[in-house]
Formats: sequence, structure tokens, C-alpha cells
Amino acid sequence: MEVFVARQPIFNVKQEVFGYELLYRSSDRNAYTGQNGDEASLSVIRNVLLVIGAEKISGGRKAFVNFTKNLLLDGAASLLPKEIGVVEILEDVEPDPKLIEILQSIRSQGYPLALDDFVLRGNANNPFLDIVDIIKVDFRQTDETERKEIARRFPPESGMKLLAEKAETREEFKQAVEMGYSLFQGYFFCKPVIVAGRDIPGYKINYVRILKELSAEIPDYKAIQNFISHDPPLAYKLLMYINSSFFGLRREVTSIKMALELLGENEIRKWASIAVVMELGKDQPKEVLRTSLLRARLSEMLAGVLDFDQRKSTFFLMGLLSCMDVLMGRPMGEIIESIPIAADAKAALLGEPNRYKGVFDLVLSYERADWTAVPELASQLGMDQNELSDIYSKSIEWADGAFS
Repeated sequence: MEVFVARQPIFNVKQEVFGYELLYRSSDRNAYTGQNGDEASLSVIRNVLLVIGAEKISGGRKAFVNFTKNLLLDGAASLLPKEIGVVEILEDVEPDPKLIEILQSIRSQGYPLALDDFVLRGNANNPFLDIVDIIKVDFRQTDETERKEIARRFPPESGMKLLAEKAETREEFKQAVEMGYSLFQGYFFCKPVIVAGRDIPGYKINYVRILKELSAEIPDYKAIQNFISHDPPLAYKLLMYINSSFFGLRREVTSIKMALELLGENEIRKWASIAVVMELGKDQPKEVLRTSLLRARLSEMLAGVLDFDQRKSTFFLMGLLSCMDVLMGRPMGEIIESIPIAADAKAALLGEPNRYKGVFDLVLSYERADWTAVPELASQLGMDQNELSDIYSKSIEWADGAFS
């Protein structure tokens, strides 16, 4: 059976990552026939936890994993590492005395319990409410009145954590914070807050100029050297990087010029692009940067599988720039016009259909665990979808390492 798994960040009020929900394809559609949902889920859970590794894919943070009633009764929750595992009870699981007893045992072993997609209607006296640690409230399925009432019934002093799920805008995030929710799941962090041109700090404009130079067909390395030399944070990062154990150099490199010569053209472009994006994102949630790196690496690896070896750096840059509207607080069209990346990659970021857009759509669909779109997009690109899980896992490992 094909194994698809993605991760979606869960934030605290400071927009720091508390954990990730591991989102896997839990049905047997497009897989072997004759397998029921529980067996398919268990197969995927085993592959995720034992082959890929929950700690690897969650970066050592909390890993929220969905469990059906049968999986809970069968003791599948014990597959999760206690240090990071959060057992998520699906909304269609009916409570009964035996299940309550098992969940209490799971909790006593140190596993936090989360109740998925909670609504008040018909659930005010749900027995699960006495044993769970986290209540997830779907902001697409509830209105403001119900969200407030849930928050009133479970204030912070009750010890219950409320998680606002599918909070897709900054406004919803702020409203949830004001109501008393302490955890947040959704893509609000990856939506731009547009600001006036005069509000963009000068240093960000400078970094866009560096990106522009790096994206040129024939970069001016003297200009790049000059940019970096006059930017202490970038200069420091470059010298730390070139003198790290990764390169194993026998003597310390102390000049920007020598560091750039040792790196070579392709590595200069990649390193400097990452460093610049990291600097641009200092005032944004760190997950925006991690998302940019993950998209960049995933796009680059997919380009290699699809025989675009000569264009891998362009695919990498396309993924890296995909959050520039968030980092800059400007519309993507306005930003991308000032950076001379390949026309096809630019068109893809602006939503125009082409081969680059096909890869980018696959990256975004996998990121959001849209398991209906993923197989179709992979097929359109002519790639074996069974390769995707391993590519995604390796991209996560690289992105987390680069971010660190």
C-alpha cells in the first residue's frame, strides 16, 4: 500500500511550534482492495512510526496522531513514543466504559489525549471531556458564538487546552487568542499581511537586491561579495558555515572572498538565498521559514526525479520564494517582478499553468495532505507516487537541519 504522510504545524500563542499533526491517508482508496479503514490506518501508522519515524517527521516536537475506536481498543497507541506522542480521538468515536478505561490507562502512561472536532450540540456531557487534555474546535464547522461558549466552559484555569483548528486567517488567530484558545492549527501563518510600501524596512529591500543578483543568469559575484561584506549578520553566517565541520577545512577561512571562492557558484546561490530568506523572515513566525526551506528542498528533489537536473536550482529557488509575500508584506506579483528568476518559475508562483506549476501544486497538495489531489498530480507529472513519502521525509530532515 502507498504510504502518504504530511505534517501540519500546531502553534502556541507566541506562534511557536508546539507540535505537528501527522496527516496520513487513512482510507484504502487507490490502494489494495479488500482492506478496511482500520487495517489501512494501522498499516500507515506503523509505516509512519517505524519506517519514517515520528520523531524524525515531527522534529522532536509533539506528534498528534488520529486513532479510530478499533485501533484504540487494539492498543495501537502504544506505538507512539511517549515523549512526543499525542493520542487524538476522532470525532466519530463513540464512548463506552471499556474504551474510557483504555483511554485512562493510555493517559496514565504519560500520553496526552486530544478530542478532535468537538462541537457542543449533543456533546455537552460527553464522557471524553473528563479525561482529555486538549479539545480541538474546527473553526470551519463552528460559528463565533459556539467557539466563545466552548471557551467559557473550559477556561485556562480548568487545565484544559483549547485548540483552534483550521484557523486560516490572522483575524481568526487573533480572535481565538482573545477567546482563550492556547493552541492553533491552520495556515494563517502563511498568509501575507499587506503593508504600505513605505513600511518595508530598508534592510529588506537590500536583501531583495541580493536575491535579484543571485537569480541573474550570470551573477555579479563582486557585487554579492560587497553586499555580504557590508551586512554583518550575513557575513557572520557565511564564515560560520564555511568553517563548520561539514567542510572539514584544515585552516580557518576569515575572508568573504575566500569563502565564496571555496563554495562555488551553485552552493553560493543556495546558501546565500537561504541566508537572505532567513534574515527577511526575522519578524515572522519561524514556521514560515521552515515551510520555505521544505518547499525549496521538496521542489528540488522532485525536479531530480522528473529529469530536470539542469534546472534543480531554479526549482529550489521557486520553492524558497513561495512565501516571499508573507516575508515582505507585499503581493507576490509585485515582489516576483523584481527578481529575475526563470520565466516559467515566475509564472508558476503567479498561478499560471506550466510544468513548474505542476510540481509546485504537488508540493502544496502534499503539504496540506490533500490526498485526493496528490495521486492525480503525481500521475500528470509522470512520476511514481510511491516515491513521494521518502522524498518528503528526506526534505523534512534537510529543511529542519538547514533551519537549525
